Amino acid sequence: MYVGLAIAACLFGLAALLNYTYAKSVIIFAWSCFLKPFNGAADLNDQQAALESFYQSQASIYDLTRSALLQGREMMLQLAASHLNTTMPVWIDIGGGTGWNIEQMDAYKKISGFKAVYLIDLSPSLCEVARKRFAAKKWPNVHIICADATAFSLPDDIKTADLVTMSYSLSMIPMFYAVIDRIEKILSNNGVVAVVDFYAQSTANLCGRSNLGGELLRHVNWFSRTFWRLWFEFDRVYLDPSRRDYLEYQFGTVKSVNSRNNLLGRIPYYIWLGCLKRRDSERARKIDAMATESPYLLPVSTSPELSVIDEDCIIAVRSKGYEAAAINLQRNFPLPSFFYQTEIWRIFYDERLAKYNQFAGEYIYAFTWEDPREDDRILKFKPTDTVLAITSAGDNIMTYAALPTAPHRIHCVDLNPYQNHLVELKLAAFSVLEYHDIWKLFGEGRHTNFGGLLISKLAPKLSSHALQYWLRNQKTFTGSKGLYDTGSTRWAIRIAKFIFWITGCSGDVENLCKATSLAEQKKIYDTKIRPAIINPWVASIVLRNPMFLWKALGVPMHQAEMISSTAGDFLTYITDTLDPIIERSLISSDNYFYYLCLKGRYSASNCPGYLKRESFTRLCKPGALDGIRIHTDEIVDVVARIRKHSVTIAIVMDHMDWFDTDGVDATREIRALNHALKNGGRVLFRSASKCPWYTKVYDREGFKCHAEQVREKKTSIDRTNMYASTWVATKIRDLNGESSVENLVL
Repeated sequence: MYVGLAIAACLFGLAALLNYTYAKSVIIFAWSCFLKPFNGAADLNDQQAALESFYQSQASIYDLTRSALLQGREMMLQLAASHLNTTMPVWIDIGGGTGWNIEQMDAYKKISGFKAVYLIDLSPSLCEVARKRFAAKKWPNVHIICADATAFSLPDDIKTADLVTMSYSLSMIPMFYAVIDRIEKILSNNGVVAVVDFYAQSTANLCGRSNLGGELLRHVNWFSRTFWRLWFEFDRVYLDPSRRDYLEYQFGTVKSVNSRNNLLGRIPYYIWLGCLKRRDSERARKIDAMATESPYLLPVSTSPELSVIDEDCIIAVRSKGYEAAAINLQRNFPLPSFFYQTEIWRIFYDERLAKYNQFAGEYIYAFTWEDPREDDRILKFKPTDTVLAITSAGDNIMTYAALPTAPHRIHCVDLNPYQNHLVELKLAAFSVLEYHDIWKLFGEGRHTNFGGLLISKLAPKLSSHALQYWLRNQKTFTGSKGLYDTGSTRWAIRIAKFIFWITGCSGDVENLCKATSLAEQKKIYDTKIRPAIINPWVASIVLRNPMFLWKALGVPMHQAEMISSTAGDFLTYITDTLDPIIERSLISSDNYFYYLCLKGRYSASNCPGYLKRESFTRLCKPGALDGIRIHTDEIVDVVARIRKHSVTIAIVMDHMDWFDTDGVDATREIRALNHALKNGGRVLFRSASKCPWYTKVYDREGFKCHAEQVREKKTSIDRTNMYASTWVATKIRDLNGESSVENLVL
C-alpha cells in the first residue's frame, strides 16, 4: 500500500509538470492500480466482473497511461508483421482491449491487407473504446467480440487464423492452458503466434530443454522474481512460469527475446513468436536428418520416424540437429528453434554448453585479416567445390560466395557463436536489403536505422539466437564508433590511434590514406608513421605484453612462441610485417585491411570484394546464398558429421598455430580433415612460423605439404603480410579406417 502511494505521488508530481489532462489520467491510473485494484462489491469469482471492476474507471485513459508500463508491444507487432507470409491473412488479437494493437499494426502492415481482424476481449468497457476507435478508422474488416478467450466464436467461413497475438493478456487469463490449446487448433499451417508479456523465471526450469531459441536474460534473480510476482498479483496479473512454459511446449519457437523495462524498475518481459510444432509436414520429411550438409533444415513430420527421401543424403552419420530433434520428439517437445527458421544457413547448436560461453558475450574479429584474393589465386575456386572454412568475421566467406566461380557449398565453422551471429547478419542483409543499406552497415560500419531494419526486414532471415544478440547490441551500428570498433581486437586499433595522437601523427595517418603513389606513401611512412609505432617504448609497453597479444591482437600463447622463434622478437616480427607492405600496394586504393584499421571504415574503391556493387548483384539473386551452412562448433565435430569425401577445399587460417606442440589436437583435427576431404582435396593454412611443426603431422596423416609462400626480409606475401608462411596440404591417401567417425567424435 505504502509503496503504491509513493509511486502514485511520484507519478502525479511528474504528470503535474506536464499538463492537467495527463495529471488527471495518472491519478485515475494510480487509484485503480495501486489503491483499488478490484472492487470488493464485484463477484471476484466472475472473471468479467473482476475485469470490469478494474478497467471500467480507466478505460478512457488506458492507452495514455500504459506506454511506459507495457513495453515491447511495437516490436512484437513488427516482428509478427515481418514473419507473415500469407496473402490477405486472418488475425485474432486475444485480450486486445482498446484496439491499440490493431491501430498500431497499420503502421507495419496495412489493416486493409488483412482478410479479417478479430479483437477478443472480456471487458465491455475496453471493447467500447475499441469500437469508437475502429468506427473513426472506418475499417470494415475489423470486428470486436466481447467474450471469454476460451469460448469465443468465429464466423462459419473463418476456419483458421494466420496470426494470433496476445499483448500482456496471457498473464491475466485464469484458464491460460485452454486458450493456448484453442490457438493451437485454429492456427493455420503457416500461421504465427506472437506474444509479449511479463515473466519471472529462473534457469532452474530449463533442464533438458533445447527448444527455446536463446536464453539471454531469461534468468530473473530470486528477489526480482518474488517481488514482481507479488506486486502484479494484486491486480490479478500472474507471472508464474507455467504460462510461458506451456506456450513454448505447445508451439515451435520461431523467435524468443527476453528484455527488461528499465524505465520502471527493470520489470522482466519477453517477446515470443511461435508456429505449429510440425507445420508443413510434407516438406518437413526432408529434415536435416542424416547430415549437416543436407540442404534442408525444416520441422519434422508428425511421425517420430526421421527419414530422408533424398537418396544421396542417406548415410550413417547423423547431425547434432537430428539427435536433438529425436530427443525432443520422444518427449513430445517442439523441435529446437533452428528448425523453424526461415533460412537454412544456421546449423543447430546447444547454446547451454560451457564451450559456447567462454567468449564473454562478444566476437574477437569484426573483420577478417586473411587476403581472399590470394586464396583464390592459390586455390582457383570452381563451382564444383565444397569449401570448409573458419568463419572469423565472414568477410572471406562472403567474398568466396561473390566470385564468378563461387563454390556451390561453403561450410563456415567457428566455435565462437558471436562470430557466426555476425556472418549470419551479413547473409540476412544481402537477402533483403538494398545496396546502400548494406554499404552503410558493412562498408561504413554505421547505420542510424539499424534497429528498424533489424526488426522489420532482417529478423525473419535470422535465427532466434542471432536476432536476440543483435537486439542487445544495436549500438554496434548506431554508436558513434561503429562496427569496426567492436570485437576484442578493437583494442589494438585504439592503442595504435592513441600512439598516433600522442606522437602528433594523426594528420600524417590521414595523408597516408590519401597517398596516390607508392613513393609518397613510403615517404610519409618512413618519416612520420614508422618512428611512432616501431620503437623500443612501444615494444616494451605493448608488444611484449601477453595480455595485449591475446586480447587485442588475438595471438594466443603458442602462436606467440612461434613468432618469437621466427623473428626472435615481436617488434622485429611487426617490422617485417609492415615495412614491405608500404612498398607493395597503396593503402588508399588497394589495401583495405590497413585502410580500415586507420580510418575505421572502408571506401567504395577499397573494400572487400563482397561489398562491391557487382558482388551485390550476384549475392542478392534468389538462391545465391543457399549453399552456405554456418556451424557453431569445433572443426573436428563438424567434419565428423559431414559425408566422407564431400569436401574439396578446407581453409583453416592460422588456427593450428594455437595448438599445443604435443600434437594431440593437431593429429585429431588433421585426421578429421582427411575424413572429410576427397583424394586430391586441399587444405590451405597460414602460420606465424616459416615452417610450422604440424606440417609433419599433415605428411604423416595422408597429406603432402608444400609452402605456397614464405615471407623473407623486405618482402610481402600478400596484402596483410601478417603471417610468415602460407601452405597447401594436398590429400594423397585415406587413413585405412583410422579416421572412422567413431574415432573422430569424442
